[in-house]
Amino acid sequence: MKKILVCMLLLAMALTFCACGKKAAPVPTEAPTPEPTQDPAAEVDAAAALFDAGQYSEAVRALSALQTVDSPTVFSLLGKAYYQGLGADTDYNRAVGYLQDAAAGGVVSARYLLADASYNGNGLRQDKDEASRSYIKFVAQADEVDPADRDYAPSMTYLADCFYKGRGVEKNFDLALAAANKAYTAADKLTPYELMNLAAFFDSVRPNAVSAEFDAAAEAAAADGAPDGAAAVSPAVESARKVDAAKAADLYARAAAGIRTLADAGNLHAVKYLGDLYFYGMGGYTQDYAKALETYLIAAEQGDADAQAQVGRIYMDGLGVEVDAEKAMDWNMRAAEQGNAQGQEQIGMMYYHGIGITKSTEEASRWFERARDSGSQRAAAMLEQPDVSAAADYRSARA
Repeated sequence: MKKILVCMLLLAMALTFCACGKKAAPVPTEAPTPEPTQDPAAEVDAAAALFDAGQYSEAVRALSALQTVDSPTVFSLLGKAYYQGLGADTDYNRAVGYLQDAAAGGVVSARYLLADASYNGNGLRQDKDEASRSYIKFVAQADEVDPADRDYAPSMTYLADCFYKGRGVEKNFDLALAAANKAYTAADKLTPYELMNLAAFFDSVRPNAVSAEFDAAAEAAAADGAPDGAAAVSPAVESARKVDAAKAADLYARAAAGIRTLADAGNLHAVKYLGDLYFYGMGGYTQDYAKALETYLIAAEQGDADAQAQVGRIYMDGLGVEVDAEKAMDWNMRAAEQGNAQGQEQIGMMYYHGIGITKSTEEASRWFERARDSGSQRAAAMLEQPDVSAAADYRSARA
């Protein structure tokens, strides 16, 4: 019996020892829930909202981080940022790469900017024929852009430019005006430069009325010996003129704040446009030729061709300064050598009127032709003048 009790005691001790040495089974726990990832589309929309709000530096940083999303909107806005110097230094080569990706992804306005790049030699080899083909592609697709698309306003702004200047399409003022009015309805999606260009369109067409009705009225008035057709313009056309003036003023005012901010940050394009605000007295700025010249010179001395042409104009016409033909020719030539139509046209005017140089209608016709080919409508009109036309014909016959 003792042996049995001893055995039972030893067995109990052994079981107790095993229980003490055995590890407790782990309590099962739930796997941690991963943090939800941001929706890429929402990130793109947020970056685009920064761009639309004029927070370009922040937008460029956000858009640059989204390049792997492979979004046409990302490529389009980065292309525009580098092409126009918005939130980043102007870099045409980099811009063209983004714009090509955007165009391949269906962003229609990117095609216009690529055409502009070919036309002006910005990041692409200057090739007017290739530019014309690109403009044609753009015009063919622009009307298909959905009004709800963020690309609508830029596309309509650029389409108005094409019809007004005859880029890739026959000039058609009524179609240009129709496109400009469409752009105006979504102008919050335009950059300050695009706002300025659209404003300039409405401002430039104001004296010319809005349709063929004005031309007919002008012809009728001229037949009666009136100096112009202003008195014969119908109330409907006169009303439309006022609408255009109001739109121009609104767009200039909306552009001015963005232009000032960009100019203060050293953006050359913005500095030039700031000069325009002083030159024309737009966007709440008082007309001040001296301030305009001072502002233009900042951009002109750093190579901005548009600013150079405006400096040339100020010295050529003596706007707020004494006429200085030597300075006028110097600045006009700097602009003209960069393919700037205004600079070329103004050199033509200097030869035509003999401003500081020997008058030469033949030489004027040569410069007017260059300016016309660069897009100057005024130069095209000058080439229709009988004496200029005859000089151009004579020069061509000798060539």
